[in-house]
Amino acid sequence: MRLCLVRHAIAVERGLPGFADDASRPLTQEGRERMEAAAAGLRLLMTANALLTSPLLRARQTAEILQNAFGVEDSRVSEALASGAHGALFDDANATGGETVLAVGHEPFLSEALAYALTGDSAGMSAQFKKGAAALVEFHGPAVPGGGVLEWLMQPAALRAVAGERPAGA
Repeated sequence: MRLCLVRHAIAVERGLPGFADDASRPLTQEGRERMEAAAAGLRLLMTANALLTSPLLRARQTAEILQNAFGVEDSRVSEALASGAHGALFDDANATGGETVLAVGHEPFLSEALAYALTGDSAGMSAQFKKGAAALVEFHGPAVPGGGVLEWLMQPAALRAVAGERPAGA
């Protein structure tokens, strides 16, 4: 199986009036537009047939963009993507039966999940997921701690460039 970890797109800043509840912060218009372009680039790099998302609004909205870009019908909420329960995330991914599963979540949990996939230890390495970044991990069989091989980690500007968007100032 392949697991593609994706950080949610740019959302409304924490603590702004009307957005005191972190779980209900939506994507900004800029975040939506950038994620749509990044999703187009991601779609050129891979296919997916299942999707997991954190229950937080910004992740669900990002997942919706990915679901539309990939035409994924199997979309499920995974509490593990909001809590950092990496073993439960792998269980949820395996339970989809998908060959390639998109998993939309948050930092620092995604960096920890990547480390857990590659080393078996959530603190076993350091990685950075900017908002809208993605990493593809391949497992030979089901997702298990330490059983993954990193195919790539791409920041959102690189994904947008794959889709043909010119970098600012170019």
